Amino acid sequence: MTGLIAGFLGVVSFIIIIDAVLSWIMPPDRFPRDVTSQLTAPLYAPIRALVDPQKMGGLDLSPIILLVLISVIRRALVG
Repeated sequence: MTGLIAGFLGVVSFIIIIDAVLSWIMPPDRFPRDVTSQLTAPLYAPIRALVDPQKMGGLDLSPIILLVLISVIRRALVG
């Protein structure tokens, strides 16, 4: 069971990385970024509420913070 959860978190991490890279080269309303944005926006929302990108000079740290949190969870699950 923990392997399944760890695998799922790996897929989520991959989607976050793809979304971050695509955010540099395309607007959020174009395919495939519209799909990745819809998947990641609910995950970023609580982090953005705590670390507002506008107060950070426009730098959105939510993907990095989320990837670190997922990494910690995966390490705790896998060992």
